Amino acid sequence: MLREPEATAVVVTDPRRIVVRERLRFAQDLHDLLGPRLSAITLQCELAHRHLDGRPDTARDQLAQALSGLRDILEEARRVAHGYHCLSLETELASNRELLESAGVETEVTLPGTVLPAPLQTVLATTVREAVANVLKHSRARRCRLAVEAGNGAVRLTVTNDGVPRTAPPTAAGLGLRSLTERVTAVGGSLRHTRFPPAHHLLEARFPLP
Repeated sequence: MLREPEATAVVVTDPRRIVVRERLRFAQDLHDLLGPRLSAITLQCELAHRHLDGRPDTARDQLAQALSGLRDILEEARRVAHGYHCLSLETELASNRELLESAGVETEVTLPGTVLPAPLQTVLATTVREAVANVLKHSRARRCRLAVEAGNGAVRLTVTNDGVPRTAPPTAAGLGLRSLTERVTAVGGSLRHTRFPPAHHLLEARFPLP
């Protein structure tokens, strides 16, 4: 007696959905990695333009920093296109400290004191970028603190500034923070941001430490 062949499950994947999903992933990577840096470079150019007449040396320095940032963006865009982008947290903290101080913001940086995994460094560096871009665009900060602490099986990043305008509306997540929240939660982390008296803003990201 012949048996009927057993049915074999066949999974059919719509190639159009794959293409759309990859396009969305690529667009989000570009926004998260390059958007904050482009905003920062725009601010540097605006500051240089203001200083052209009265402080030409300062303007020249700010334009040189902007040019260096554009070169970095070009390299990172290539890495994103090839799918192997990885950012250095220490380098990102240093460059953002330089950017804040060039805008007149006194900046304190605290490093974790241990080497973190490369994927986690990339997420932390992206978070630092978005947070600093928001400080420069939406606050009147005079002081800012960027701190990364590792211990008890977790990593904690905090970005604090003292420049929230008294008339500022309640804190809301824009496109950058929403996208950043998705990236943070995708690796098991959490992100929160809040205001506290007298005029401070805190962004905090927590991640489990592998």
